[in-house]
Amino acid sequence: MKVFLILGLAALATAAPRASQLLKNPRSTPLSRGGGRIVGGEDAYYGEFPHQIMLLRGGPDGSLMCGGSLISANWVVTAAHCCDGQSASRLGVAVGSHNLYSDDDEQENIQVSRVVMHESYDDWTITNDICLLELETPATMGSKVGTIGLPSQNEEYDEGTMCTVTGWGTTSEGGSLARVLQKVDVPVVSDDNCRDAYGQNDIADSMICAGLDQGGKDSGQGDSGGPFMCGNQLSGVVSWGYGCAEAGFPGVYTQTSYFVDWVNSHASL
Repeated sequence: MKVFLILGLAALATAAPRASQLLKNPRSTPLSRGGGRIVGGEDAYYGEFPHQIMLLRGGPDGSLMCGGSLISANWVVTAAHCCDGQSASRLGVAVGSHNLYSDDDEQENIQVSRVVMHESYDDWTITNDICLLELETPATMGSKVGTIGLPSQNEEYDEGTMCTVTGWGTTSEGGSLARVLQKVDVPVVSDDNCRDAYGQNDIADSMICAGLDQGGKDSGQGDSGGPFMCGNQLSGVVSWGYGCAEAGFPGVYTQTSYFVDWVNSHASL
């Protein structure tokens, strides 16, 4: 029997999961298939990742639910498992944020006006785990608030390519959330090796895996929906994995390059 851990805090916002769903965990608390935390990372400096946002449950004055990435002044990319079952009226976004427990100089909290979840998202297989959030008012750009570009449609990444993941998720499995934004560098793992770890049917072509063979570095609970960056582009979205930083089980991310056309068809960029 396989046990998966989804990356994020979105599960806390929904009704109690079915017993069968507990077998698959995302990286929000869904820190399972769909949830997350930064394990083995370090503090980012304020403004190092100006596109990073906090997705807030309860509106602009709410609490951290997931991460996300600002791709224009009005649009955010996050994970579908963070949006599943959520209404725009109950979601907010914090831009320009660095400290989890206090407001920062350029922080701005904005109401979400529309949720666009991928129409083929599957909450069991965690395929098509991508969602767009339209903001009620545009984010004010500055030294600590900016956007990140998308890759080319169907762009691929070589095994071993070093990429960066960021978020405020737990810094150890089952631990407390990070006080300031964390970052960690992890190498891309080939689809074949990732399928060897998780099973041939669990890793879709539209997913990308990354992590060290020995474990120790990964995204985790609370990082769901946040950015996975290979260079200066949004290469992936924190999605799911087995535990956090477990040896032999890389983190799994939605590969953004498979969804560029979808993003462009729904967002006014």
